[in-house]
Amino acid sequence: MNIIQKKSSNFWVGRKGYRPEAVVIHIMDGTLPGTDSWFANPTSQVSAHYGIGKSGEVHQYVQENDAAWHAGRVDAPVWKLIRPNVNPNLYTIGIEHEGKPDEGWTEAMKQSSATLIREICQRWQIPIDRDHVVGHFEIFSKKPNCPATNKRILDELVALANQQTETPKPSVEEGVRKVEEGLAMIKQIIN
Repeated sequence: MNIIQKKSSNFWVGRKGYRPEAVVIHIMDGTLPGTDSWFANPTSQVSAHYGIGKSGEVHQYVQENDAAWHAGRVDAPVWKLIRPNVNPNLYTIGIEHEGKPDEGWTEAMKQSSATLIREICQRWQIPIDRDHVVGHFEIFSKKPNCPATNKRILDELVALANQQTETPKPSVEEGVRKVEEGLAMIKQIIN
């Protein structure tokens, strides 16, 4: 996956002993270039780890080992894995998506998001399910349209991320067989 680096100074270095346990999905309520600019502005005091454009382009603002400022406010959370009295920024990775809450998502944006979710979850051993891929509204009820009024997008992203598979790695037996074939070819050349 091609990821374009766009820096933000709005984050905490490290995670104060926590590690990513979930992915939080957001809607930008604007454009990818506008979000790039907003996250680069220190006075905004906000960021996310990633942003995905309608074209499927992915920008990274904050490294995953650091805590982006995307989900720190908590209000009437419905997410069942919320940690009481711990800022969610310390144990989540945030992904913003270009557009407005009432707009549909492009296939390119969905596919890029699903790929990114899968890669993040593999890196951090996070299950790919609705308990671990959540909408911002599930942490902060005052953002009912984040990611959108149609919450099915979260189920769709989880399903897409689970359907994507990596190229299968050869088994040990397959590797041994190929080495034996190679040695047999070398013997034929030598003899």
